[in-house]
Amino acid sequence: MVLDRFSMPAPAGLAPEQEQQWVSQKLTPVRLRVFNVLKNWLENYALDTDSNDVLAVDMVRVFAEETMKEVMASAAAQLLRILNKMTLNGGNASTRKLVQNNRECPPPILPRNLNRIKFLELDPLEVARQLTVMESGLYARIMPSEFLKQAWSETAGDKDGKGKSVNVRAMIATSNQITGWVASSILMEKDLKKRSQIMKQFIYIADRCRNLNNFNTLMSIIAGLNSAPIHRLKRTWDQLSQRSMAILDALRQTMRREKNFSVYRETLHSANPPCVPFLGFYLTDLTFIEEGNPDMLNGNGKSILAQRQSDSSNPNGLINFSKRMKTAEVIREIQQYQNVGYLLQTVPELQHWLRSCLRDAGEMESNGLWDISMTLEPREREDEKIARLLQESGFL
Repeated sequence: MVLDRFSMPAPAGLAPEQEQQWVSQKLTPVRLRVFNVLKNWLENYALDTDSNDVLAVDMVRVFAEETMKEVMASAAAQLLRILNKMTLNGGNASTRKLVQNNRECPPPILPRNLNRIKFLELDPLEVARQLTVMESGLYARIMPSEFLKQAWSETAGDKDGKGKSVNVRAMIATSNQITGWVASSILMEKDLKKRSQIMKQFIYIADRCRNLNNFNTLMSIIAGLNSAPIHRLKRTWDQLSQRSMAILDALRQTMRREKNFSVYRETLHSANPPCVPFLGFYLTDLTFIEEGNPDMLNGNGKSILAQRQSDSSNPNGLINFSKRMKTAEVIREIQQYQNVGYLLQTVPELQHWLRSCLRDAGEMESNGLWDISMTLEPREREDEKIARLLQESGFL
């Protein structure tokens, strides 16, 4: 439709002078708009992972070389340069650049031995930094088209995960792995005091993520600490100091779900970039917009209540621009936090260790974690609990 618009015919019956006026006042502005639409799409939205986009890019190349070149040689040359850049960059012509802060990159806080990394010997701040490097990289690669029509879910018709929302799915997978890593790391330790120390370490890592404005990793860690197999470990929780519990309570308060994450929303909007927002917050908003609003309206501007499949085939339907504007508003906010990058130094050894931990945690099943939790701290009757406390206190 856009390409056809470029070559629209003049109205019939025009005199030579009128036709010349129509070309200058109508056809030329339309052609410029077509050029700007194509240029913007190629630079910001075209994906080499989407088969439809690949086909459309080929059509644009043919159009630029054959049709546009004859009447707008300079514009055609610009499109061809962008297309050639896409070929060199593996299908990406984005001109968006990360804005870096003007301060120096802080030196990494390294453990004694990078060849034999021990979790409790790592500085919580450095672990938070390396997780932030990983998550911010994933977040910055997400393209706007990945948020349309719930393309990140299996219901979008792409169950093999190829071609749709690759980066969104990768970030969701990493978040789930971090949550699993928190739970499995705690449960793999049989000693009660060491188990509480691991729990304390994760609380401090979450606190450092909060200080780095990495809300996505913060939420993943809190989810791990709030998971059923960890939440029920009362004896382990009792070992934590009041200071550690106060830090955790403050973090939970920030990320609580009440009133549609009102505290988190206010905290995010007052934070100075760089920032990694909690991605699930945006996905929830986009899901409500997609499912709660029809794609098309009838001629009177009212919702078409028929099934969504029939929306696009209704010849008398009007595009629901209100829905598109709501979606665009959410995506604009997502992009806002993609423009400023972190000045953090990557530590390859720590990154490799973290990825190995996340990969191993992703292979564990939740049922297995619950069984381990029950083995570590079996359910107790009240008299059994009293006897155990007396024995631990030295009275028995």
